[in-house]
Amino acid sequence: MENENIHALLSEMLEKATNEERKNLYSLLEGIEKKQNNHYKTYLAGYMGIKSKLLDENTYESIIPNRELIHNPLHVVHGGVTASLIDIAMGSLVHQSLPPNKAAVTSEMNIHYLAKGSGKDLRCRSHVLFKSETRWVVKADVLRDDDTIIATATGNFMIIPRKV
Repeated sequence: MENENIHALLSEMLEKATNEERKNLYSLLEGIEKKQNNHYKTYLAGYMGIKSKLLDENTYESIIPNRELIHNPLHVVHGGVTASLIDIAMGSLVHQSLPPNKAAVTSEMNIHYLAKGSGKDLRCRSHVLFKSETRWVVKADVLRDDDTIIATATGNFMIIPRKV
């Protein structure tokens, strides 16, 4: 895509944008910039503004800010965003423990949505339930600021050779 087209589109959008739309656009651009600077491995993680850390060898935590950018038409966090947060937290936990020549892919995920996604942040904690050479099973809970569980999930991850 040509730079002129991008500049024209951005100029047109900014002219018509509300403050909230400007804030959302800034968040998207900031996520892309952080991906470019290797702060994130994927554009999705940048778009979500995710912050993650390994708490111990069997527990991983990922937190995203709750902002309009991730809301559904009912003004709560979109279920697909919650699912992505779960998948990222569970998959990242598995990847943290694998040797460099191995990778993991999600083969199955089962999610139960229990409450609406609201509050300042959403926090997902994932825990290992089972692991073998070829498969891991991980559990995750997503919590609001008030510690209400909004979703609980399990995921199966196949361990595959990493392509270099």
